[in-house]
Amino acid sequence: MTEFAFPRDLVDVIQTRWQTAADQQFELPENRILQRLLETCYHASFRTSEQRKVQCVVAYASAEDISEGTLRLSRPVDLTDSELVRLSPVTQHRQTVIGCEQMDGWLCIWGFFDYGHAWVQHSAGDPPSVPVQLADFPPDCLTITIEGPGALTISQGRTSLVRLRDGRVIFPQEDLFQTLQNPLGRFFRQLIDDLPNSTQCGDPSATEHANVEQRTLLNIYTNSVLAILERIRLRQHGGSVVIARVPLNEQFAHLTYTVSEHGGLAAEVIAYKRLDDLLREPRSKLKADAELERCRLQLELHRSSRRLIRSISQISLLAAADGAVLLDDHLRIQGFGVRFPVLLPQGMTVLDALTGRDCSCDQWGLRHQSVFSACHKCEQAIGFIVSQDGEVKAVKADGGRLMFWDGILD
Repeated sequence: MTEFAFPRDLVDVIQTRWQTAADQQFELPENRILQRLLETCYHASFRTSEQRKVQCVVAYASAEDISEGTLRLSRPVDLTDSELVRLSPVTQHRQTVIGCEQMDGWLCIWGFFDYGHAWVQHSAGDPPSVPVQLADFPPDCLTITIEGPGALTISQGRTSLVRLRDGRVIFPQEDLFQTLQNPLGRFFRQLIDDLPNSTQCGDPSATEHANVEQRTLLNIYTNSVLAILERIRLRQHGGSVVIARVPLNEQFAHLTYTVSEHGGLAAEVIAYKRLDDLLREPRSKLKADAELERCRLQLELHRSSRRLIRSISQISLLAAADGAVLLDDHLRIQGFGVRFPVLLPQGMTVLDALTGRDCSCDQWGLRHQSVFSACHKCEQAIGFIVSQDGEVKAVKADGGRLMFWDGILD
């Protein structure tokens, strides 16, 4: 019999994973209050306002401990699920936070506060238009993000502690794209190793960037991919994206729509990384007219950020067409509305890489099976599937074994 988890099951987990902040100004409430806060957010997540889902972030912090960007109510209101339903539409997910604290032994909403713009862009996967500084990070207070019905993410500042989704307690995963311990990380690491020296980046000076710090470059590249997937998820229409390092045979990929002369994101990723590096250098290392040069670099970084964001949005929109978006390793659009004929052997299984459980490919629909088929036929490809319910999977074959990773945006 399946055991479902509820907010009360998170209290001990949060206490165990909570890290004492250096200044100790942000602390957890007592267990009774913490459970009440979790339950209120949980019940609010199932409600709607004029058919709008409740999506917002609630922070447990005193208004006096938030240094700037606060908007205080003249009279605090009790924290209830009804108040969260009413206030959710006036907040902006990831940017505007509902602040609450304990007053006279109970929880009250005192107002709102905003995160820094650079952090908002960074947390959405977008390349920030200015370098992210320490002051841009959210305060180390307890935050509860209401993502959807029954779906909560509990964090301490920028550190995710635990999630509740589909009645399951989910712990943060390692960054699957940054480690060589799994096929996803190895795929992207090899791609990034080849990227700066590529003559196909569309950037005549690409060879000058061979010494670009690879890990940060990998981070910008993979964050751009995740930003594409996040935009597809937010539109709630579902979609799929396949990145192939080698051309796919027409027998395996039927391109309904193709585009000409798409420059891709790779050159912009490298250009953005260079500008970000220059702006992080000590000012003494810049030339004599340092301030003028710094202003020029800031303007160029802003332009580079906007170009990347436009391309990210463009690719995510193409996923609304029936079929997949096919990209090469430089994130150039090879086609969209792409159909991958389902050529899976009868009874084939796919390995859930996180649980080690074998699953029948037949238990999913055509979108999943199509991407399974593409990745099964080409181990130099990686697929991403965004379901209408918000679940996001990565798919990769390695050594003849087809695998998937669930919840990669969680």
